[in-house]
Amino acid sequence: MAANTLVTITYSVPGAKRREFEGIIRDLENRINSTQQAVRFSVYQSEDTPGTFVELYECDSTPAYDALEDSLDDETSRLISRIATDFAEARQAVMTLRRFS
Repeated sequence: MAANTLVTITYSVPGAKRREFEGIIRDLENRINSTQQAVRFSVYQSEDTPGTFVELYECDSTPAYDALEDSLDDETSRLISRIATDFAEARQAVMTLRRFS
């Protein structure tokens, strides 16, 4: 799939919570990628800033990303919510990029 839209969500996870976070984020990655056709999900960790993570959603289109939340099962939605409330520190940066051409 050639992505036409990229969505990134960047946040930090405190050191004491990282091990549990890593297990949850791997589960989330497997769940999203095994059920979605128009969105591919991956997670990156900063080499320069320990504990800083970037979720990357590679999407066919912006509407495909917008529809993602409605297509997730309850457990996947719960994991996303838990990451946002229990692991990610308050400052989160979200960026949507659309292919130029």
